[in-house]
Amino acid sequence: MSSSDIFDVLNIQNHRAGSPGSSGHTPVPSRTPKLQVSGMQRELYNLLGDNTPPVAVQKSNKFKDKMRTMAKPSPWSFAEFEPRQSVKLRHWVKGSKELVEQQPQVNAFEKYNTKLTIPEFTEEEYNSFMKDKTGKDDDSKKWSFRDVRQLFDLCRKYDMRWFIIQDRFEVEEQRSLEDMKEIFYLVCHQYFMAQTPDNPLVGSLKFSKEKEVERKKYLQRLLSRSAAEIAEEEALIVESKKFEMAARKTSSERESLLRLLDSPNSDKPIAQFLTSQGMTQLYNSLLSDKTKKRKYEQTVPENPWMKQQQQFAQQKQQMQQLQEQKVITNNKNINNQTQVKKTKKQKQELQIAVKRKADSEYAEQLLQNFTAEERRSLGVQTHGEKLPSGAYLRSTRISTFKAATQTKIATTLQELGLPSRPAMPTSEVIQHHELLLGRISSMLDLKKQVDKLEAEKDIKK
Repeated sequence: MSSSDIFDVLNIQNHRAGSPGSSGHTPVPSRTPKLQVSGMQRELYNLLGDNTPPVAVQKSNKFKDKMRTMAKPSPWSFAEFEPRQSVKLRHWVKGSKELVEQQPQVNAFEKYNTKLTIPEFTEEEYNSFMKDKTGKDDDSKKWSFRDVRQLFDLCRKYDMRWFIIQDRFEVEEQRSLEDMKEIFYLVCHQYFMAQTPDNPLVGSLKFSKEKEVERKKYLQRLLSRSAAEIAEEEALIVESKKFEMAARKTSSERESLLRLLDSPNSDKPIAQFLTSQGMTQLYNSLLSDKTKKRKYEQTVPENPWMKQQQQFAQQKQQMQQLQEQKVITNNKNINNQTQVKKTKKQKQELQIAVKRKADSEYAEQLLQNFTAEERRSLGVQTHGEKLPSGAYLRSTRISTFKAATQTKIATTLQELGLPSRPAMPTSEVIQHHELLLGRISSMLDLKKQVDKLEAEKDIKK
């Protein structure tokens, strides 16, 4: 397929071809050789037509030009070095061969090849500095000089890698890792005490076997926790942070309160406030001072006579309430009222109480032929208060509390092994359940106050 075919398909006029009526003969196209582009097929290149690419893509095998420099390259020599006495190796070193062979080759990493200074001793020396310790410590008697010597050789060979040492330690009696560490540090301590007793670093050569065993047991317990235990510990951590924040908040509030109550020490003389004009000026400045964090409830001082009259009024009101309670207990008929003046609301409450008592007495008269056992078995009960219409479940009449208190009560019931709602809600069960909920609520309030007092006590300390 040529380019003219492509122009015909796309309905593009070919400008290179002349009009049919312009001349009688067709011009002969020049057969100029086309440049052969490498990396592209000839048919695909012919489809381009006049739209030649701006840059010709030609395949090239050349990576980069050769670096042109006048500097002479530095020589490298394949020199020999000895990392150990039994091994000889070679590596490339910068420098001429003659210069490298004249100087002794030292391994560049030889400075990192350090070893621990583990003491060496004979059997006589071992018996001499361990004679005082064998009488006090029974564990050191189980170790012979041969076993101690083997342990120190393994520590020197494997750089105190204790798990490898325990694996390579060959004795008849099985030794634990803690026993090996204990005898190693004990012997080192006795050795250095005999050699340099004044060295202050000798005291650090101590190993507590009990602490190491306890640490591993604690780590084992820590790693064997379940997901529920981890979640519980995280919840306890969150609660402890809340307590810390509450303690800091309480301490800051206490400090601010003490700062408000504490009077500032004034370094000014008081002679200017001895006159009436100075006192007036001081009074006005204190009233107009808004920078201090004080909340004034009143703009003028409190009148002591008004406060005394309020106390008298409260005492008089309490006496009236006591008299009303005596009247309610002594009088059964609503018409026998005392001459103490009552409000409309108090009169309505008094009428409702007397009516409830009368209804309960009437119900008791109806049930007087039933014994207590029959009432309990039949579930018959008298109600002095007004009951709602329709049937209802006793469990729906259980007292409810605030959300936070209800959650704590449910947690306490769960610890006691009791359900939040009774399985058989009889009247006695509901009554005892209400009594239990009231006592749990009182206990939680007491616990809250005790925790608050203990926190304040800790802050004072």
